[in-house]
Amino acid sequence: KVQEAARKHKASWIELGQFLHTVYKNKFFKSWGYLTFEGYCKSELGLKETTASKLIKSYYFLEKDEPRLAKEPLAETHHPNTIPNYEAVNLLRLAKLNKNITENDFSELRKAVLTDTKEPKEVRAQIKQILASRQEEEKDSAEIRRDRRNTSIKRLITFLSNTKKELEVERLLPGYLLKQIADLTAKLEDQLE
Repeated sequence: KVQEAARKHKASWIELGQFLHTVYKNKFFKSWGYLTFEGYCKSELGLKETTASKLIKSYYFLEKDEPRLAKEPLAETHHPNTIPNYEAVNLLRLAKLNKNITENDFSELRKAVLTDTKEPKEVRAQIKQILASRQEEEKDSAEIRRDRRNTSIKRLITFLSNTKKELEVERLLPGYLLKQIADLTAKLEDQLE
């Protein structure tokens, strides 16, 4: 009985999310005398707006992306440890929208939330780690690009300087063109970081 109660407790958020989604989508709260969905949740259910929003969005995410979890009677068929936490599902939903999280990263997060049923704190830490590594990669790639740019500019400056000297010594170009080469060299030097 204790295990059954735990199962029902862990799975109840999905059912509550489904009901809240229906009430919100169909605006049933208005016919019950409430001007806003938030007012209904607070007065009638004792739920904060943020909690109700997370429940709805987490349920809708499951309905859309993991329909078997949204429709299956988890309270009857699953062990309590295999039912995902609504806040962890909400983090997974947000991760899917994040352009800095790759498909592979999302697959790992999905496994952590839906298969391993990690707690929100663990999922949040995993997301932070993924995003931090992406920032490092971007920083590294920006530094590499800057270094390549500087190397190319230096090579061009050296080539122009050597060519200008050769053209000057042999008097192969008029002075105004040699001055333009010198001006270009100076402008390129200004571009070095």
